[in-house]
Amino acid sequence: MVDLPRYVKARTKPSGRVFYYYERYRSTPREWPRLPLPFGPQAPEFWLRCRQYAELDAQRTDAGWTWAWVAPSHRRHPLPDPRAEGGMEAFWRALDTAAEREKLGDAEDRKTFAALIALYREHAIYTKLSALTQRDYERHLRLIAEFWGDDPVADLTTVDAQKAIDSFQATPAVARYFRAVLSRLIAFGIPRGFATANVVEATEKVAHEVDPHEPWPDWAFETFFEHARVGLHLPVYSALYTGQRSIDVIPMHRPAVGANAIEMIARKTGAAVYVPIHSEYREILTRTHVDHPALHLREDGTPWTLGAYRTAWQRDFTSINAKGQPTTASPAKKAAMQRLREGGFVFHGLRKNAVNMLLETGCTEAEVSAIVEMSEQMVRHYARDVNKRRLAVNAMKKLEEGWAETRRNLFGPGTATRGSA
Repeated sequence: MVDLPRYVKARTKPSGRVFYYYERYRSTPREWPRLPLPFGPQAPEFWLRCRQYAELDAQRTDAGWTWAWVAPSHRRHPLPDPRAEGGMEAFWRALDTAAEREKLGDAEDRKTFAALIALYREHAIYTKLSALTQRDYERHLRLIAEFWGDDPVADLTTVDAQKAIDSFQATPAVARYFRAVLSRLIAFGIPRGFATANVVEATEKVAHEVDPHEPWPDWAFETFFEHARVGLHLPVYSALYTGQRSIDVIPMHRPAVGANAIEMIARKTGAAVYVPIHSEYREILTRTHVDHPALHLREDGTPWTLGAYRTAWQRDFTSINAKGQPTTASPAKKAAMQRLREGGFVFHGLRKNAVNMLLETGCTEAEVSAIVEMSEQMVRHYARDVNKRRLAVNAMKKLEEGWAETRRNLFGPGTATRGSA
């Protein structure tokens, strides 16, 4: 038999069911209205309510009863009458809200990470981030809360921060992002009294170089358009001629006939993007025109969603159906798609194709950045191979132009070219 807390009584109904109640000062002039308890001693919520009920204060007035929860900090939190409209459900909700408010209030007093994260989430610095960026930030804010949620921000040391960053060393991209979010969070907290210095700045920068996906060569395009599912084709053209991310390509609206550009808001950055329509892309749009506001449609005429397109792409490339079984694709298609898969050619690689095409035609990094909505720093990163080829071509061109003099200096005047008569 479980020992029940003080004032908690078990009552057995005629049906045999046992109910539990909190009955303070029962059968005395100070008797409170009894409060039902949820479930029974086997449930954690039962014991939570028992603890909370022990911290209640109830006063009889001419108008009825007034209720309050007196937290361990001695703060009083008014509560609704449990017998009023809403009953015990409203009473319990108010009690839980008071407990959360008390917890946050204590966190604010102690300037903890939990309080800083709550403040950061409400600030325009965070709310103005794109939904995609907020999603990425949330992942790391939750990790920060798990590491130090109840700890004062000012107590964090560089050693503590480095230890947490090192815990992600197997995944450098995660470690790098975690370090960045932690640093920005503490920087946000400094002018708000949570810390006096950003201890993350002294941690080691994560050695992680972003490796752009491989651009598609000619044979990859030929193979894809010959063997891939027809419904997958147009988004590939759109990605190639606009340079946008898949999250922006797949849900594109069909441009109006005669439109000079495709305009959109980039989901990752929230920036307005203006992409003039290339003449060859315009021909493709004309040939594939369908009277539908969405540009990218399945074979049955319904618009693609990003998730559905990615799933269809994966199944087409792996020749595996929804049940995890091999498809009935021809051996030629399976071999072709396997070659693409082994070559590492993915949808995002088309973005690098677009960047390379623009750079190879002489566009500046700023011009490329404006079209594909990518930082100039990342454009430079993507441009490494293009620049190497351009430098090599220019170098050989200069060598050809100055070859006559260079040859005389190297071989001497009158020396015949090797192999000549």
